[in-house]
Order: sequence, then C-alpha cells, then structure tokens
Amino acid sequence: MSISQEAKLSLLGWSFRGAGVSVRERVAFTADEIREALTKLSSGGVISEGVIVSTCHRSEIYSFVADDGARTALTRFVSEWRGLDQAELEGSSFYRSGGDAARHLFRVAAGLDSLALGESEVLGQVRQALSLARESGTTRAVMHRLFESAVAAGKRVRTETEISRHPLSVSSIGFELARKVFGDFSRHRVLVIGAGETGSLFARHAVEAGVREPVIVNRTLSRAQELASGIRGRAVPWESLAGEVPQADVVVSATSSPGHVVTRPAVEAAMRERRGRPMMFLDLAVPRDIAPDVSEVYNVYSYSIDDLEEVAKENRARRAREVPLAEKIVEEELETYLAWLGNLSVVPTVIQWRNHLDHLRDLELERAPAAERERLKGQLDAFSSRILFEPMKRLKGEGDAARKLDRVEAVRHLFDLDKE
Repeated sequence: MSISQEAKLSLLGWSFRGAGVSVRERVAFTADEIREALTKLSSGGVISEGVIVSTCHRSEIYSFVADDGARTALTRFVSEWRGLDQAELEGSSFYRSGGDAARHLFRVAAGLDSLALGESEVLGQVRQALSLARESGTTRAVMHRLFESAVAAGKRVRTETEISRHPLSVSSIGFELARKVFGDFSRHRVLVIGAGETGSLFARHAVEAGVREPVIVNRTLSRAQELASGIRGRAVPWESLAGEVPQADVVVSATSSPGHVVTRPAVEAAMRERRGRPMMFLDLAVPRDIAPDVSEVYNVYSYSIDDLEEVAKENRARRAREVPLAEKIVEEELETYLAWLGNLSVVPTVIQWRNHLDHLRDLELERAPAAERERLKGQLDAFSSRILFEPMKRLKGEGDAARKLDRVEAVRHLFDLDKE
C-alpha cells in the first residue's frame, strides 16, 4: 500500500550510515533550533507540516510538501541557514518519500536503524520531536498520527521482543553482572575510579538502582567533584584511594593509567579488613587498571573489559535474532497507519459518509408505518443531499492538501466512520 498522493510525505536526513561526524555535528539541531527551523520552513511555504528528529547519530526532516522539489528545497534551506556547502549536504544526505519515508520512521522508533541495534533512547527522542513540532504548530492530524503510530510500533517492539533487553555497553554489562552478584544494590557501596565517560555511565546506573552516595576517585579532584555533584555522590582525592577500597562492595575502574591502579596485595589487605565479605572488581580500562591476579583472591569476583566484551558480543547476537519479529511488528503498525491514511482521500470518505446517513435513514424508516415509508424515504434522501452538498463541495475544492486531509479526518472522527 502506498501513501496517499495528496499527502506527499518526504524525508531528508543525515545519519551515521552516510554522513561523517563533521557533517552530523553541523546539521544537528537543538530544541530551540528545531522550533525556529520548523517555523521558518512553514511560514516560508516550504512545508505544510513538518517534524525534525535530531540526535547525535541523525538529523531528519519529515514533512508534507506542496510539490515534488522537497529534497532540493530542504537541502537549500539547511545550507543557507547553517552556512554549509549545498553540494556537500546533498552528497551526504539520504531521501525517502511516501511509504518508504514512513517505514524508515517506524524502524527508527523501533531501534532498528540505530548504531546500537535496539537502542531504547531513540523512542523518547522521536516522541520529543513530535512534541516540539506541536509547540511550533507544524503538525496536524496526518503528521501527528504518523509519529504516534511510529511510537506505538517502537513500544510494541520493546514489549514483545528482547531486542532492547540485553545491554551492549561494557558499563551496562558490568552493572548487570554486579546486580546478579549482589542483588539489591541499594544496600551496597560502590567505588568508581575514573570520572570519564565510562565511569560516569556506571555511576549513574548505580544511582538509578538505588545506590546511595557512590564514591568517585579521580586524579583530577575537580572532575570527581563535578561528577559527584551531579549524582549526589562523594568525591575523594586520589591519595585516599587505598583507604576507600576496603569500604566498597563494587569497585569500577576506568582510568587511562599506564599501570595497575589496584594490585593483589592491596586487595588481600582489603579482604582482611572486610573479614572475607565478597567484593567485585570491574576493570573497564585499556590497559588494565586491576591486576589480573586479583581474581585469585578468595571471594573476589574480577572481570576485565575482555570478559565484558565477550558478553557484549553474545548480547549483540541475541538482539540480532529478534530483528525478524521486530520487522514484522513494524510492518503491521505501518500497514495500520497506511490503511488509515488511505481512507483520508475524499472519495471513500464521502461514500462512507453517505452510507452512514443512509443507515440512519433506514433505522428511522423502520419505526414509521409501512404506508408512509416510501414518501418519508424520498424526503429524508432529499434532506441528506442538501445537508451533504456544501460540505462535500468544500472538501473537494480545498486546494491545500494538508488542510484537506485535516478536514477529512475531522469528518471521519465526528461521524465515527473508521469504526464502520
């Protein structure tokens, strides 16, 4: 099934599949820039409806346009607005239209077109894109239904498949391993060595799981303090590391140190102080921060980044096995949307509208005396025709395709024609 010709859905985008980081950075939109761009595109007559999805891996402009020159017009707009070379933008962009554009959006919302297969954050980003477009006044019935349907597809994929349930980042995998060992994280202490991206991600996971005041140690104390303040943690100087290790149940290390930050003698001393209570060490650094022989200490669980990468590899394979089912869900939701959109053309709606009134007429005639039914039928038919004449004329004569679809949708909603 194809999208209604009246709708003319188009998609112009730049993603990790064809555009380098330097291009994606320059065409990325903040929330305020999305509002500004949509307002300019709409007021300038370039689009009749539009939504912009912008993440670190993609910037995509979904729109309903009045002519077939959408790709050129939108590329020119981004080029002039951003001060970028139009030929470079064209060479790194991709374009979809009609049902292909809709299918792409559904796959994006489902995490099937993400750098990390099954990424869950993108669903919220699609939802936010719709919200920003509504604030800008650039989405009406058709575009709103398109994005709501895409979000519904994404939710179904996350609920009915396991494509998002197996973590891929080493931080997330390490966190899941720690939860398996210790169970309720809220009763345990976490020490994070290194305030970079990897350590920060684990610290945030821990706080979300209920850990109170994770301890952050970093060679530069100010960076540890910055991370700690954002998660209600506690920053301590690097010199205090030895005293903090025995207090921690889980130690995560992700520094750029050339040598081992935690050694076996230090761990053995910590275990004596802990009276043998179990500890877990997650070494997320390259080269290693935790000495390999730490794992030989009794009641110590130690995992290196290689161990976690092996789990990540298996998890990627698990997610990949869910793709066929996820694609099937996407196609089901897309078919539902396209069927709804196909009904928005004027002719089938007018026919259904007329049939609806005929049904109501027949119900009334059943109540009338048999001798009066033929006369009443003629009067009711004439009355219905007079009622429908002007609305049908206005629907058929509307020149703005998006506004016509809005009005058709209003008729279908008010008279509950989709139910029929």
